[in-house]
Amino acid sequence: MIKFINKGGTACKCPFVYGLFLKKKGVILKAIIFDIDNTLINWCDNFLKPLKDLLKEYGYKNQEIVLNINRSLDNHRYYYNKLTKENLFEYINKENNTNLDINFINKLIEYQKELYYKDENVNETLKYLSKKYDLYIMTDWFKETQTGRLKNMGILKYFKEIYGADNNYYKNNIKAYDVILNKYKCNECLFVGDNLELDVKIPNSLGINVIWKTNKESKEYKTIKEIKELMEML
Repeated sequence: MIKFINKGGTACKCPFVYGLFLKKKGVILKAIIFDIDNTLINWCDNFLKPLKDLLKEYGYKNQEIVLNINRSLDNHRYYYNKLTKENLFEYINKENNTNLDINFINKLIEYQKELYYKDENVNETLKYLSKKYDLYIMTDWFKETQTGRLKNMGILKYFKEIYGADNNYYKNNIKAYDVILNKYKCNECLFVGDNLELDVKIPNSLGINVIWKTNKESKEYKTIKEIKELMEML
């Protein structure tokens, strides 16, 4: 929400209609690309439980190793352009001096399909937006896992395609955006995500419109705190 001053001199809150703002610039928005974690699904501490339980099966019970391997899952993107089961478990073993195998990754992919919770605000927002725009997912994880999570949430039906780091590229590689920009002009697209570097700065550098989901204030980028705000803006 942006504050405006009415004629009486008092402040009133009115929605900033981003869609109208783009139209005034001669831009017709056609596609919206969403990140998942902390964008459509807020990350919870108990989402680490599948990783913790799985590591126990392999004899790793120390909390520190759980946190270190979780960090490795996140840092993998900085050493590889794409995600594969093979390069992921090899990277984890190298970084953490562990002896995990590809079955560990297969089980993790399956277990993580349960990392979700149903959110009616997200459902309602996506239902509304899908009637006006083509919706896509771009995520730095396995497509299979993320598809399962969205299906369990009941929102998979709103998306035309899910682009993971295994069937596409990691988002810090600009090649990741070719799958979208081969279909649309850059200014016809909007990226919505929480990561300032991956979801905002990189796509914006390519000419893609962006909305940053954050509790922070920004003079450079349009921000939202909740996904449901998009219904007022677009």
